Amino acid sequence: MRIVIIGGSHAGIAAARHLKKVDPKVDVIIIEKSSVLGYVASSLNLVLEGYIQRLEDSKTATASELLSEGINVMLNSEVTKIFPQEQTVHFVTSTESYQQEDEVSYDGLILAMGSSTFRSEFASDVEAHITTYKTIGQSKQALEKIENAQTVAIVGAGLIGFELAESLSGQQKAVHLIDRMDTLLFRYFDHEIAKILMERFPKNLQIYLNSNVAHTIKNEKGDYQGIELSNGTKIQADVVVYAVNPRPNVALVEDFLKLNLDGTVSTNEYLQTSDPAIYAIGDLVSIPFNHSDSSLYIPLVTNAYRTGIVAATNLLANERGTTKIPFPKMQRTVVSKLFGYFVSSSGINETEAPYYGFEVDSVTQTFHSRTFFATDEDFEVTLKLIFDQQTKVIMGGQIITSDRGSLEIINTISTLINSKTTLHQLATMDYFFNPTISFPLHFLNQLALDGLLK
Repeated sequence: MRIVIIGGSHAGIAAARHLKKVDPKVDVIIIEKSSVLGYVASSLNLVLEGYIQRLEDSKTATASELLSEGINVMLNSEVTKIFPQEQTVHFVTSTESYQQEDEVSYDGLILAMGSSTFRSEFASDVEAHITTYKTIGQSKQALEKIENAQTVAIVGAGLIGFELAESLSGQQKAVHLIDRMDTLLFRYFDHEIAKILMERFPKNLQIYLNSNVAHTIKNEKGDYQGIELSNGTKIQADVVVYAVNPRPNVALVEDFLKLNLDGTVSTNEYLQTSDPAIYAIGDLVSIPFNHSDSSLYIPLVTNAYRTGIVAATNLLANERGTTKIPFPKMQRTVVSKLFGYFVSSSGINETEAPYYGFEVDSVTQTFHSRTFFATDEDFEVTLKLIFDQQTKVIMGGQIITSDRGSLEIINTISTLINSKTTLHQLATMDYFFNPTISFPLHFLNQLALDGLLK
């Protein structure tokens, strides 16, 4: 049996490795158009902050590693056409010295082409000042432009944009962060958490909400001078970086596979597309959202890995007639490090709850010590729980803290959301106690009690 995977992304690699673990005899081929496997999209930040020296170093796998696991890898190879009736894939392999066309047949096909960052269209004469950084090629161009810039405008004040803004503010550049929403980090954090974060904003960071880029500004000679926002604000930015949510790369399959209204590939609960021999994973699919009948397009690395494993399991199960596993609902659990704080969230927030028809309430509390005998004077963690007004079922949670270890609480909150735990259950849930390590009541116990008393 031969399984072809288009895309050496996080999802594609996860699928390939799981296929070989389940059945070492299956023939697995990854076709990747770049020379890097499992590229981490936030690598630009890692270079700017000195974590790595080269963008090429930010990868989760190498071809030699996968080959040693029995996975065939074809780098610098771009798929040009899929023939679903014949179950073949045509591709072109390109190097500096030659270009070769070839094809490969498949018994099962997994689509893992990833996504591309959307940006507004600009005239070609200002392209040198506009950039994105989703792929390694884009990141190399963006890094060169940013290093030569003194003023940078970032379009998108989500986690992607904020992480880049922090990296650039540390470079002593003037940073302008622009977003069309009226709140910071919409979808992830409410005002209580955002307010704490804002206290750490450096002076060289300016925020513009309810705004978007309307057009570029040019002088009488036609030379680029900056951008003008939809609210009329003019910014003399040397470079404009688009850090907005990407869109799925579906050009290869849009003519023969069913797509959703949001542009993602339509799949059933087993990640099988409208063609039974083809599965879609990673940034190509939308994911069912907990406490809701809807699916969301949330291109996270964690979702990429999970979709890869589920699709690989079900593809083999489909061939063998064994039990398949549905893709579980997600809580949209995220984490980041911003301006000296660690922040994380899971589930819905209070701001967006009305969009889903939920009536929620919340409780927020800040803790300054984790033990009776505190030795870490700088410890601080602010927790927020969002819960249904009537049933008290926990629907979301948020954390901002100075302590990296406290981030693990968000994984507990994600589990509580998934299990539809109520405040009554959480208030008396069994957590450990040691006077040198914790309090008799865990932070979550105390927060649940506060929620009930409220």
